[in-house]
Amino acid sequence: MANPYSIPTTIDTVVLNTSLADYQKRLVDQKYNEGVIEKLVNESGTKKIIDGGNSIVETLIKDKQDDGGFYLNGDPLNVNQGDDLSTVEFLWQNAYEPIQITRDEERQNSGASHKILDLVATKTKLANKAIRDRLDQAFSTPVAAANRLYDLETIVNTGTLGTLNGSTATYWQSTVTASGAFATQGLTDMTTATYAVSSAANIDNPTIYITTKTVFQKFEQTRLPLERISNGNLTANAGFKNLTFKGVPLTYGNYISTGLLFGLNMNYIYLAVDSATDYITTPFISPTNQTVKVAFILWRGNLLTNNRRRHFKLTSIS
Repeated sequence: MANPYSIPTTIDTVVLNTSLADYQKRLVDQKYNEGVIEKLVNESGTKKIIDGGNSIVETLIKDKQDDGGFYLNGDPLNVNQGDDLSTVEFLWQNAYEPIQITRDEERQNSGASHKILDLVATKTKLANKAIRDRLDQAFSTPVAAANRLYDLETIVNTGTLGTLNGSTATYWQSTVTASGAFATQGLTDMTTATYAVSSAANIDNPTIYITTKTVFQKFEQTRLPLERISNGNLTANAGFKNLTFKGVPLTYGNYISTGLLFGLNMNYIYLAVDSATDYITTPFISPTNQTVKVAFILWRGNLLTNNRRRHFKLTSIS
């Protein structure tokens, strides 16, 4: 009978995979505590789980329907209907982060079973933070390697997004305003842009304003005399210290580009994620030419909008 207290000579792949699976389960409740853009989407409830497919397709209203009218008695009625709909297609983007256990690390941690558990947990935590940080940057600003992943700068713009070119499809444009010194025109530009993208006084208004830490501080200086600092129960407020503009939270992101401020309607921004690749972790494998075991955290998705004209962007803020 084997001695249950004997020290193992190696930690096999089954132990590693089991340890990794257990740790990933414990991470579930912590998944959205990091990454500002992903957190905003999660707080807004606009994450969409999609069961694979070649791409993500949205149907859009491109024109007002004007086929009906008024009639009396036996007046003939129009039976034709205009082409008022359009579609836009978005491709998937993949991201990954490795979790590597070298032979030396495996042997150094083979003295007791809890040590390898700690090692796997630590490596997994680091990889998890790394992939979320990488995605937060790619959601905020264009990243060359993530050429299929859309960011706020591209979404809130007037050019091509997905398979539609906003330059020709004018309904597929955001409001983009060149601003300037925040102290003299920042609040005026925010007000004008907010009205430009709103459907009515209390309908389809921006639900969050997000900018850089520098612009956030400039905004704070304009609000301090009014003591508008709020930490109430507002959209995206969990974990954020927000200021408010027109009663709507304003916060700052980790990777928003210099001089930018976004007014976003989070009802129309969502994170599409492949149901089988939502921060999944692969089993550990050993390459043929290395004394290591490697697993990967994998993610497949995209940041999208289905109503581009409900968002605005201020540029060149100083």
